[in-house]
Amino acid sequence: MRGKRRPSVVCTLSSNAELYHIAKTVTGLCLLESQDRIDLTLRHSSAIGEHAIVLEWAGKTAGIDLSDHSDRLMPELSDCDLYFKRCVSADDVKLGGRIRPFGLNYSCRSTRAAIRLLSLFGPINVFRSRSAWKTLLHVPLFTEYERKPTQAASPTILYQARIWDPVDCPGDEQVNEERVGLLLALRSEFKERLAGGLAPTPYAMQHYPELLTEYPTWPSRYVRWAREHLISIGFRGLFGSLGFKIAEAFAASQCLVFEPTKAYLSTDAPLAVFRTTEECVRICDHYLSHPGEANELQNQAWEYYRNEVEPGAHMAKLLGLVQ
Repeated sequence: MRGKRRPSVVCTLSSNAELYHIAKTVTGLCLLESQDRIDLTLRHSSAIGEHAIVLEWAGKTAGIDLSDHSDRLMPELSDCDLYFKRCVSADDVKLGGRIRPFGLNYSCRSTRAAIRLLSLFGPINVFRSRSAWKTLLHVPLFTEYERKPTQAASPTILYQARIWDPVDCPGDEQVNEERVGLLLALRSEFKERLAGGLAPTPYAMQHYPELLTEYPTWPSRYVRWAREHLISIGFRGLFGSLGFKIAEAFAASQCLVFEPTKAYLSTDAPLAVFRTTEECVRICDHYLSHPGEANELQNQAWEYYRNEVEPGAHMAKLLGLVQ
């Protein structure tokens, strides 16, 4: 688009934006800007919630809802022409309707996006929200998640999960039991071929010390280690949400073995679905035993990432839908 008038996109974030969740969207927009495909203006507003984003493009507005809840809509986005929701039930996705699936989110950034965000919010906000900004600046670059299928993968299974203090997940306390039960079954079956465990949160350290991971949990070290495994176990997020691990697995061109969730996920997503622990074990064993089929799924995962998940490609498609 060099030499031509670039379309203007205005992106409004919450004045109290949850940086961990909004980083990918801003990264994608900054990538399009760096490719001279858009002119980007960032703003912040106290009128929208911490998981909300509003885009203005081609005379239309698009609200983006990055929260975990599929059963709630954000009233501050009710006047937008389109409403893109990260966790939306299949029943709410109507062909041609206002509510659309956002697609896959994960926490990643670019240097350009971090600089733009720091410039937008200014030193006072950075000082007041030091922990949030520290978290953002330790979020891996989006390229650190990537591993092409032509790069050899370790014939192992990645399972690294977080469990929650029940007070933090009221109404979905069973998520801990589900994750622990699956971890025990996979450890019993695959032994040293299973890599990972539970993240060492205070609740996990108190209740399941014997199941804690021995592997890296610091974001940049974790990503470099996690992307090397052939198979990644994905599971539903809180309240049936789409977990970040799905996008991370596609970026690493892994064979994703995934637990169904209430939230809508495109049928084009290349993954193997399990509904029981026994089925998960069987699928993992199949891909470990059939490298040709595993490589085919890896190639599909990489293509899906490049076209649908990579931040710039994702935002280009979303803007295309708005236009």
